[in-house]
Amino acid sequence: MKQTGFKNYKNIKLDINDHDFKIVSRDYGIDLSPKILFTKSNLLSLLIKSRVYHYLEFQSLSDFHTFEDNAFGKLVSSKEDIFTDESLNLLVKRKLMKFLKFIVSEDYLAAIKEEDKSLTLKEYLSKSFKLEDKFSNELIYTLGLVNNPTIDTLSGLERIRRYLLSLNVYGNFPTVYSKFGGPGEISQGFCRSAAVAGTIYKLNTKLVDYDTESKVANLNDGSKIKINERVVSSLNQSKEKLESLGKKLHEISRMVIIVDKPCCEWFNEGESASVVVFPPKSLESNNEYPVECLIMGSGTGCCPDGKCIWYLHTIAPTTNSVAEHDLNTALKKMEESILRESNFDFEDFDEGDLTMVNENKLGLTPSGTLKLSQSLQNFKAKEKLRYVMKLEFTQLTIVDQTESFKGYGYNDEIATTKDGIIISNMPSSELSYDGIIEEAKKLYREIVGDDVDFFDVDFEDDEEEREMNEFNNMKTAMDMDMEMDDNEQAILDESEEGQSGDLEFEL
Repeated sequence: MKQTGFKNYKNIKLDINDHDFKIVSRDYGIDLSPKILFTKSNLLSLLIKSRVYHYLEFQSLSDFHTFEDNAFGKLVSSKEDIFTDESLNLLVKRKLMKFLKFIVSEDYLAAIKEEDKSLTLKEYLSKSFKLEDKFSNELIYTLGLVNNPTIDTLSGLERIRRYLLSLNVYGNFPTVYSKFGGPGEISQGFCRSAAVAGTIYKLNTKLVDYDTESKVANLNDGSKIKINERVVSSLNQSKEKLESLGKKLHEISRMVIIVDKPCCEWFNEGESASVVVFPPKSLESNNEYPVECLIMGSGTGCCPDGKCIWYLHTIAPTTNSVAEHDLNTALKKMEESILRESNFDFEDFDEGDLTMVNENKLGLTPSGTLKLSQSLQNFKAKEKLRYVMKLEFTQLTIVDQTESFKGYGYNDEIATTKDGIIISNMPSSELSYDGIIEEAKKLYREIVGDDVDFFDVDFEDDEEEREMNEFNNMKTAMDMDMEMDDNEQAILDESEEGQSGDLEFEL
């Protein structure tokens, strides 16, 4: 990535196993910052309003897992889940039901005492709902996808509420993802829509400098561009300019692994992706911050059949070596789990080894439908998990990810270089797309003064015009078909007359 000019990455380690596998690059679509989309989000509303969704294909994601007590458990997130979960006693069920009823109510904020707003979310859940760490961890880190254990009550509850309100908007799932490449596909969709409106793109080109007096930007291919408003740049293009101002950069530790297994055990029926969360202190590395993993199978269009992509990340506020150790520890647990689930043979064990077997859900999966006794937890696979590729890297960002709870990895500041170039805050450690629209509005306000007319475009007229053009094209094609049919019929009639004359002659 250094060779290709990506300057906001460091500590890059890449291992490609081309000895054991014949790798065709076009078979894979890999994201460096993968995202999922909550169905109740402003980005999805904008995709619909702008008609960009026409260029995309979405798939559902409903499988969320939490790693606790050296095992993976499927998320309990609905009243139905609570009622049917036989592992929960009546008291715990009542506590969870009380919380769910509270968080989905319209006036839930009014029920929060003023003195409780300064508590961390975990402290609030313990004080107000008497929830144990196991269940509060699921709510905070798996439902809320919180990156920081010190998140405040209001910000944390907003995240949990986001998940619950997204359920059943389009189906029995809270999130979706765009097929064939995630954020890259959505970006391309907006670019395609903008290109129709006259936007010009210059690929594989870098900004060299910008003259604020002449308002001319110089590019590395020697071309010059006259700027009417402002220049907005990514961190990748202007890293040195920010560092020269003494701007501190913050780190996100990431890992991308392509494994030689389909990993179907992780997915719900009919789906091809899932999320696994390792809460703080759940790993042997005593991780300070949660580790999040997005698993994407071949059904996502991002890898061929029989393969699967694992995306792991965590924030690295102190030293990258600590975060890297956390990622590798989480990876080891996932390896052990998928090998155990894919190789386990029930015939090798006595009935006493299995506890709480539900006959309707008999199957050893990470989803927690079957509780494992200690002997199964210690199950050792005879084979090793083979990697097609393993990529480790540190991603640099402007915003301190440990202090940006409310902005989903962004903040309200505008980073500007000495020559007036605006630097966007992206990327962030947030697994969802939440916060991206607010970030775009912030840049828009910096350029034009306010965001009153942000995306204030009459897409309805564009849609009507598009539909009218499609109708006219279809009508023209139909007219041409009818004209061809008439011509063919005339030729056929002439042919039949000629054949009739010949027949009469022969007779």
